[in-house]
Formats: sequence, C-alpha cells, structure tokens
Amino acid sequence: FSEKLDAESLLKLLNEYLTAMTNILIDNKGTLDKYIGDAIVAFYGAPIQIDDHEYLACKTALSMNRKLDELRVKWKSDGDKWPEIVHNMQHRIGINAGNIVVGNMGSEMKLNYTMAGDQVNLTARLESSAKQLGITIQVGENIYNQVKDKFVFRDLGKVIVVGRDQSLNVYELVCDISENNKEISDLLEAFHEGLSHYHNQDWDKAIKSFQISNTFEDNFEGRKTNPSLVFIERSKKF
Repeated sequence: FSEKLDAESLLKLLNEYLTAMTNILIDNKGTLDKYIGDAIVAFYGAPIQIDDHEYLACKTALSMNRKLDELRVKWKSDGDKWPEIVHNMQHRIGINAGNIVVGNMGSEMKLNYTMAGDQVNLTARLESSAKQLGITIQVGENIYNQVKDKFVFRDLGKVIVVGRDQSLNVYELVCDISENNKEISDLLEAFHEGLSHYHNQDWDKAIKSFQISNTFEDNFEGRKTNPSLVFIERSKKF
C-alpha cells in the first residue's frame, strides 16, 4: 500500500479504516490498547469486568468484516481516487482468551495501560498464521469452547505456534449461527471429513474431500488461498 499511495493518501485511508473498526470495538465493550501501524490491539474485561467477553470478541470480528465489505464498496465508488489494491483490501483477526496481566506498564516518564502474558503472544500468532490459511478470523480453543453454540466454526486441527511447545486446536470463525446456510454446511462437512482422513494419514481420501470442500469456498477478490487448497497441498506433500 505504501508503494502505491503517497503519504497523505495513505494516512487518510488508514484513519478512515481505523476509525470505523475502533467504533465497532468500542460499541461492543472492547478496550483499545494501541495501534501498531495499521494494526489494532484490543482486549475485553478490563478495566471493567465483562462476563461474555468471548461472545463479544467474536461479534466484534464479524462486524468488522461486514464493515470492511462496506468500505471496499465505498472505495470502489470513489472512481480513480484509490488503486485496485485498496478496492480489494483484506484484514486478519486473531482472537483468544485466557489469564493475562493488565495495568500501567512502561517507564517512569511514560506509562501505557496495556496487557502482557503468554495468551497475548498466542493471540498475535493466531492473527499472523491466518494469512497462511487464507482466512480472516482465527480463534483459539478457549474461545471456541465458550461460544461454539452461538457461532459457526471450521475446525483447522492442531498446530504448534512459534514460541510454544504444546499444540493447540485452532478454528476459523465463519459466521453467526443464525447466518448458517446449506453452502456453508456442505463446505464444513466436506472439509471436516477431509481433516479426519488427514489426521488418519489417508492422504488420497483427504485430497478428494478437500477438493470437494474447495468447490464451496468463498473465493472473493484478493483471496490468494483458502484452507481447502492449503490442506490439499499439505496432503500431496505427505
């Protein structure tokens, strides 16, 4: 983006995006920690305790996706104001839950009200690794276990993230349970069947199932891959 936009235009674009996303965060009782470049760092449950923080975090992420869809339409309607890369802007979100430390951290000169801990680092890994799978929202098992009856998830199996010895199960947050439809159900049924074959090391059956699920994937503009394609390639390598 920085290559294709002058500094003033880039700043205007970022401010428009960050304002829209931060408003959604605040409306859902989230606490803004900081901006790191074009990234938003946020948490729930501090300074005021919130009981349903897992639900609110997932609701926030899905609302952010819908807002980005609206922004893309708006940017396209602006004509030649923005290059095509802006029209197809993507973002990624990692969500996790666990015990963390929240408080004023920094130096004697300047303090920030922020968070720290192993679960914070893990959440950052969930965001970054979502890119490899071609998904928008990746959540940890602590989130999934709390809200699996309220949202639709895709099981992505166990992974070992950088800096951790133990594996954990990760999931794609697909949609609210009220938005589930036959196409999503068919996608998840074929994908989860493929994942079962994959874990049993039956690579040929896994590939066939993932090829079926791939026909149901939402291959929108700007999406370079998807979980079905990723697992097809992994199965072929094995």
